[in-house]
Amino acid sequence: MCLATLDNKCKGFLRVSRGGAGRGPGCRCRGRLPPSSRCAGEAGRAGPGMAEGAAGPGGAERYFTRWYKPDVKGRPCEDFCVLQHSNRICVITLAEAHPLLQSGKTIKNINYQISANCSRLQNKVSGKSKRGAQFLTELAPLCRISSSDGEEYTIYSCIRGRLIEVNENILSNPALLQEKPSTEGYIAVVLPKFEESKSITQGLLTQKEYEEVLMKRRSSAS
Repeated sequence: MCLATLDNKCKGFLRVSRGGAGRGPGCRCRGRLPPSSRCAGEAGRAGPGMAEGAAGPGGAERYFTRWYKPDVKGRPCEDFCVLQHSNRICVITLAEAHPLLQSGKTIKNINYQISANCSRLQNKVSGKSKRGAQFLTELAPLCRISSSDGEEYTIYSCIRGRLIEVNENILSNPALLQEKPSTEGYIAVVLPKFEESKSITQGLLTQKEYEEVLMKRRSSAS
């Protein structure tokens, strides 16, 4: 999955939320866009396919704005990235400085069971109003990830909205989180309330601001 595929996925959610049809001319996905597949009828509409992390005004990158939340809950370097699509759907991913993406880390387990009574895997969404979706606050946990060195990391939503889906593919293939964190290794998809779609990024950093944070960290470490 490249950013072009992720773009099509986000557009698919928008089509379903607006009318429930989820189909365009020639589309055979019937409104369902699995994380690991791309709708044949919609292929190419977002521009050429792009490699992990690639950018360019002519490709799918133009549909996403990257926002960052560093040091969540005061935990150093536990940074997250929110890929905000132009249709307001947000994809939650690990930011590049997150400890799980550093050399030497091996993911042991991913658990979407965040409490005894709540599992993100039980999130069931239906209809254009997304009935049944779990509502998330900025600090709502999405999952917990443990590494082979005994560390455990909680992944947070970072924004308010309805949980549209979690990425179940990373359960069977945790390496996707580290190999392709911005595409196939995403954590979850969240739909903010329409009236909050412009304000949800308050408190998040732009890509330039985040790069300045990384530079300061490197300077203080040297």
